[in-house]
Amino acid sequence: MSETILIAGISGQDGGILSKKLSKKGYKIIGLSRKKRISNFAKKIIKTKYNKIDLIRILKKFKPKIIFNFAGESNPKTSWTNPLRDQNSITRINLNFINAILETNKKIRYFHASTSEIFGVSKKKLNESTSYSPNNPYGCFKLTAHLTLKVYREKYKLFLVNGILFNHESEMRSEKFLSSKIINHARKIKKGLIKKLVLETPYPIRDFAHAEDAIEAIYKVMNLKKATDFIISGGNIFSVKQLAEKIFKKFKIDKRKIEYKKYDRKNDIKIGDTSKLKKIANWKPKYTGEKFIAKLINEKIS
Repeated sequence: MSETILIAGISGQDGGILSKKLSKKGYKIIGLSRKKRISNFAKKIIKTKYNKIDLIRILKKFKPKIIFNFAGESNPKTSWTNPLRDQNSITRINLNFINAILETNKKIRYFHASTSEIFGVSKKKLNESTSYSPNNPYGCFKLTAHLTLKVYREKYKLFLVNGILFNHESEMRSEKFLSSKIINHARKIKKGLIKKLVLETPYPIRDFAHAEDAIEAIYKVMNLKKATDFIISGGNIFSVKQLAEKIFKKFKIDKRKIEYKKYDRKNDIKIGDTSKLKKIANWKPKYTGEKFIAKLINEKIS
């Protein structure tokens, strides 16, 4: 009999890629979503508001081995406009899952999608011990969920993991994310639909992974003997300007068709140190350097 996996937020990029991966391995996938969704890889999709009573009922019925929580808002910028919605979707859902595990089966393994936004900016690589210093509401809410998980893990000896995800991209990203915005605009420029791409600023530096690499890391850490937290990043270090110009070069578009609204330089750098992940989980990214860019471009063009 195949083991059951529960994926919250299955309609998003991470949930979609993970459900495809795990279905191929023979797991029975149960997806959760706040909206009515269809998935090619889930045996069943359950619409839920993620309250504790519903989650307890779902856990009792389907008896999952692992829960992956990708639910909740995922854009730092929008958290300024609707912070109460974002706080509710991040901190409440996380706590309800943990309490549902406590009240049903303490052996269930639980993954929470934490984020590099819990840290401040730094020229040094960020690791699992770096001091927290979020600079937007989204980061604050994710940090609350992150710390809540840690205290419950320590007190009740549960298998709870924070995966501290840095930017991870694929063709499933919406245009509100940087890489998809750049690629979609490049395609429109090639077709003559628009003349240029306008971005906020060229300076922020981020550590990018392909989402397939990030999901492979998540799968590995959830099959370890001991639960602990991990930085998950891909080692593809680009400024906004570098990423945009590399993508435009692949499309054979003049980089002068990229414009920026402002040039106020800030020390906005987030780079991950995956030493712990590589050592303990024996993980390494498949898509690095030009392979990372090519993978994104090929997915978008095909």
